[in-house]
Amino acid sequence: MITELTFPALSPTMSEGTLVAWRVKPGDVIKAGAVVAEIQTDKAVVEWESPEGGTVRELLVAANQVAKVNTIAAIITSKGEDIAATLAAAKAKNEKLAAGATPTAPVATATAAPKPAPNFAAAPAPAKPAPVKKGPRVSPVAARIAAENGLDLTRISGSGPDGRIVRVDVERAVRDGSAKAAAGPAAPAKPKLKVLRADKADASVAMSPMRAVIASRLLASKQQIPHFYVEDVVDAAALSALREQLNLLDGVRVTVNDLITRACALALRAHPRVNATFDGKTVTQLDSADIAIAVALPDGLITPIVTKAHAKTVRQIGDEIRVLAKKAQEGKLAPAEFQGGSFTISNLGSTGISAFSAIINPPQVAILAVAAIKDEPVVQDGAVVAGKTLRLTLSADHRAVDGADAAAFMKTLRELLENPATLLV
Repeated sequence: MITELTFPALSPTMSEGTLVAWRVKPGDVIKAGAVVAEIQTDKAVVEWESPEGGTVRELLVAANQVAKVNTIAAIITSKGEDIAATLAAAKAKNEKLAAGATPTAPVATATAAPKPAPNFAAAPAPAKPAPVKKGPRVSPVAARIAAENGLDLTRISGSGPDGRIVRVDVERAVRDGSAKAAAGPAAPAKPKLKVLRADKADASVAMSPMRAVIASRLLASKQQIPHFYVEDVVDAAALSALREQLNLLDGVRVTVNDLITRACALALRAHPRVNATFDGKTVTQLDSADIAIAVALPDGLITPIVTKAHAKTVRQIGDEIRVLAKKAQEGKLAPAEFQGGSFTISNLGSTGISAFSAIINPPQVAILAVAAIKDEPVVQDGAVVAGKTLRLTLSADHRAVDGADAAAFMKTLRELLENPATLLV
């Protein structure tokens, strides 16, 4: 039997891809399900499995070559059949596809069944320079360790919320000796200004497959989905304090985003109308809170998914997010790790912005935009005191979600974040 391996569509939006590397060569004998190549899709590098076993006779697509979906990439035989006629027909078909002819429907030998369209959140806004501060913000524990070791806090970069210096930052400086206090007062750091070259020429940059998919899907989302927005302000003092306390434990690393993801998972289970998908006719309320987390890439972004987030601890969620983010940056996410999801979180808090709104990832019906935790005055018992605030903005599809539904979800989310100990249960 002669088997033609046709270049697969590994996502519904994929029209072409790059064959990164072959794992086989002519003459190799393989079994059904063996990985024969790695393919760069519009989202990630994916392993390609052969649906049939046999002897590899011809490889028709070179490594690092871009090929259209349905291109015949390899020919496999089971009993040493004559492939002359098959090879000639395959080359003719590939030439037509490369010339721009409309491809025929994929044949049965193409692997990787299509899955729901990949998710994209609002494109990250460009980072703004941090305001010049009178002095570094530092946690009490970090300040004590710095004083004990004679460290200059102005020479330590903070990794905490809003650039706050926390224990891990100071301990790192103790180990590498990079922040020893000088004999005299340290000179204040001067802000670095990026100067644009006056003679820099305009440049036209072709859109990559990923960028083209982002453009198409976000345009369709804004045109076809009636977005509405619900914003709330969270008192984040307890949330920040809990995070710092957890990170004092050996081997524990928790971010504010980990805690927000856990809170969203619990709130989604309490408000199934927000934890839903809509295909234009039917709203499907989902039982599992499968939360997609927007991860910025050099040419766009991707949203790997923490599945069953409601059934995982904050630490498990954080560990999973970091593994998925690393795989995303390396282009090694499997399709199942970034396709689907019931809800999306887009967090731009690291840029220091005060608030923003995000574009819904269809077929989901809502997405949460998370801004930075800010030091701001708040009112407590009738008095204005120093506090910490966090602005959250929910974008919702008004065809499936009413204002009351969105408001109730945000109320539950705010209550969970303002009483963060409940997230550890």
